[in-house]
Amino acid sequence: KRLNVKSDHIILGSEACHCPSTGYAGGDINVAWYRAERYAHTILSDLAAGSNGWVEWNLVLDTEGGPNHLGNMCDGPILAAPHRAEGSTSIRTEMGYDLPPFEEHDHPFGPIIGDLRTREELDALGFPAKYLDKGVVVQPLYFYMGHISRHVRPGSKAIMALVEQSDGKGKIFRPEGQNFAGGGINDLARNGIELTTWPCEGSTRQQFKITADMKLQVFGHDWLGKPTTSCLANQIDTSFEGLVMMPCEINRDTQDEPRPSGEPLPAILEVISTASKSDTVYLRLTNAKTAPEERCLTLTPPRNGGGAYGPRGGGQVTIGNCKSPAAEWTMTEDGEITSAFFSEGDLANEVCITTGWPFLQVGAFDTPNGSKKNTVVVLNEAAIAANYALKDGDDLILTASIPAHSIQTINLN
Repeated sequence: KRLNVKSDHIILGSEACHCPSTGYAGGDINVAWYRAERYAHTILSDLAAGSNGWVEWNLVLDTEGGPNHLGNMCDGPILAAPHRAEGSTSIRTEMGYDLPPFEEHDHPFGPIIGDLRTREELDALGFPAKYLDKGVVVQPLYFYMGHISRHVRPGSKAIMALVEQSDGKGKIFRPEGQNFAGGGINDLARNGIELTTWPCEGSTRQQFKITADMKLQVFGHDWLGKPTTSCLANQIDTSFEGLVMMPCEINRDTQDEPRPSGEPLPAILEVISTASKSDTVYLRLTNAKTAPEERCLTLTPPRNGGGAYGPRGGGQVTIGNCKSPAAEWTMTEDGEITSAFFSEGDLANEVCITTGWPFLQVGAFDTPNGSKKNTVVVLNEAAIAANYALKDGDDLILTASIPAHSIQTINLN
């Protein structure tokens, strides 16, 4: 009902894919792994939000991501590489292989780096040799998606599941006594990434700095390790309907060049103490284009109630009324910006402003056609392992650990 979908209709993600080109062609297993993580995150989030499934848009492609009549090469879980098969007569040169006719030699992304690597090198990087010998490149995308599609079978339904901040003292990625945010470098500290609210995990994705000129800034790096820094924008993004990050400086060819109408600027904040609590503040955007009393950073709960994540999973950060309880924030010495809007007096229910989404995520499902009655998928995008306890209400089911950059599936009754 919250999605305005009729009871006899379904919601289907129609084009699950990742572009441009392929992880094999790029030759960087880290990028291929990031793509797999992002893919799994997207599918789990869609299912939690109410989607009934997804269409794998590119089931099998060639090693460069085609063939494609538009030339926009994309990635896929499985790539056809007949020239890598045992007994192939293709000749390997310094430029790669003498490729079969269906592959282009002059595709726009440069040489196919995977073709320049030996069988043993690719196997060590995570492209299994036993499949290469059959002429097939099996990528991390395949294994990540298998953790979902093999177990969350047709007829399954997403059920309430959310990663809480901690079951004991400290937080998931910042245990008690640690005075810095954990989880590794924030790879979502980039322009265009939306700000949301999630349970506080003590990670760099929830760490912010107010600069000397009162901008809200984040630091990190992109998939290729290039350092990034972004600042909060001063107006709502029309696509996300919330606030996103943008460049901290607007550079123009000349100082006299006019700024296009409607173009956002980095937000300039004013920190104002609230009258309700001594440690809470309003964060007013002095250069927003709304009335002064409507310029405060505000938590907006998800329209669909958060789906299977509940209201604390993925609320939007917007601009709203400064007198609203949703505009009250606490700024910690660790760089967190927290809200007690959902807490009802329980600090364990606080949420933190987050760049994009948290490192540690979970999806839970009723799976009547699976091997067990329930399936839980745990995804860790952090650069360090995370210990967790799986609970059904107050009942402890199991305790476990998930390694850095990995995915786990738990089937249980």
